[in-house]
Amino acid sequence: MLRPVAIVTALALGLAIVLTSANKVAPRWEVWASLALALTVASGSVFAYGVQRWKDLTALRSMRVRELLRPLGALLLLALLLLVLALVLSPSARAGWRGWGLSTIACVGALPATVTMLGILRSAEAPEGGPGTRVATLVAFRRLLRRLLGAVGSLVALATLALGASPAPLSSPGVVLIFGGTGSLLVALAYVPARAALREAATRLCDELLPIGDAHDAATVLSRAEERAKLEQVLEIDHNVMTDLQTGLVIVGPLLSSAAAAFLPGSTGAG
Repeated sequence: MLRPVAIVTALALGLAIVLTSANKVAPRWEVWASLALALTVASGSVFAYGVQRWKDLTALRSMRVRELLRPLGALLLLALLLLVLALVLSPSARAGWRGWGLSTIACVGALPATVTMLGILRSAEAPEGGPGTRVATLVAFRRLLRRLLGAVGSLVALATLALGASPAPLSSPGVVLIFGGTGSLLVALAYVPARAALREAATRLCDELLPIGDAHDAATVLSRAEERAKLEQVLEIDHNVMTDLQTGLVIVGPLLSSAAAAFLPGSTGAG
């Protein structure tokens, strides 16, 4: 029941924001309203999705949210500092409570998924079990992390699009660029350390199972190198972080869109 409740709650808040708009007759108001409602529905869905993925993570390794309060607090503090910096650099961003309201809904929606990413980071630092169990666990963590990246990144993309269609001055290219860049940076800061920890754990496991340094003949070296390459492929060690971000496009996309918008003529939206 969590998913429908979360979606209905977020949608109700979105409707309140949209229906109280004083610019319903402005050009492209329908575009902004549609994006705003889509963002709230997605936020509710991602919230429930993140909670379910947290359950998947704790099924693999027992963990409590309070163990992650320190890294989560650091990430939230950084988000607050970036918000203050955005307000200082772009005073026009202070206007319009609707834009900030939608952003808050998106942030709350992304919170469980972000906590799960931090949980993967903590779990990857010391995987438990024998070699086979550790391989299976690392593969499960990798798949889980990839799915979380797509879910949270979609919120950043939708929020950036909604902001770009919002009324001036919030729809100015500078504000969109700052917001898109900030959102993308925060998602990357949650994803990149977890991905790097998984890669390091996978490398240690390969060194433990298939060491090459103690091989003394060519046949052994070639055999172990071939087997290690296969294991590295299963664990996706060769996929670096930037490749993951570029392939997903959910983080890079908003950055590119915001940067492009900064060079396009500004226009007045509605909201």
